Amino acid sequence: MKKILEIGKIEAGIFIDRPNRFIGNIQIGNEIVQCHIHDSGRIKELLYPGNTVGIKKVDKIGKRKTNWDLIYGMTQDGEKILLNSAYHRYISEYILKDKKICPFGALDSLKAEVKNGDSRLDFLGVQDKKNIWIEVKGVSLVENNIAMFPDAPSERAQKHLVELMKLKEKGDRAAVLLLVFRSATKFRPRFETDIKFTKLFYEALQKGVEVYLMPLCLKDNAIYYDNKKIDIIDKKLLTIWNKI
Repeated sequence: MKKILEIGKIEAGIFIDRPNRFIGNIQIGNEIVQCHIHDSGRIKELLYPGNTVGIKKVDKIGKRKTNWDLIYGMTQDGEKILLNSAYHRYISEYILKDKKICPFGALDSLKAEVKNGDSRLDFLGVQDKKNIWIEVKGVSLVENNIAMFPDAPSERAQKHLVELMKLKEKGDRAAVLLLVFRSATKFRPRFETDIKFTKLFYEALQKGVEVYLMPLCLKDNAIYYDNKKIDIIDKKLLTIWNKI
């Protein structure tokens, strides 16, 4: 394993409820505190009353309404799953700048948050004078060792796939970097949640959009890269495929 990012001190607490998608009520000892949830997904398999979660005290409050950030939710087998998408940028940037683990090898340059038409993609890398457009997604949902995305309908994710296909057709390279924060051996788009994304995902693969699954884990208050292979399930093996 390779350490990617140090998060700092994380306090363990008990999840109580989620009044809205941005706020969670957490019990720490005899105190109930509110934390900011930096993940628009439903994450119901990890954020349910009574489950153990990890939160971090904010250094500078500023205009914030809460003093805490949600960091992780714990699975029944004790695995801590990162649930804060604010860290995705730092994790993915580290990966892309480290030629030993970057799926493209050494990049000549890398820019973040690059506008393309009406969209803004996470990264634009250049290698041998060729553009590589990269969009990053975090994956926290796993069932039967199968990682899945998204856990809620995502028009934004659909739009990004369409943009990547257009860029590929123009002659650039285009890729999706899936940060998998939970132990898994396979991946598939979650058609039960977003059938349109599922169709676009396999269409993008067919048209040459590259997809890389990066296995990661949270331990000792840090994020580690775990060099394990995660395979994409062929669309022909999905029971739903013959029905759509």
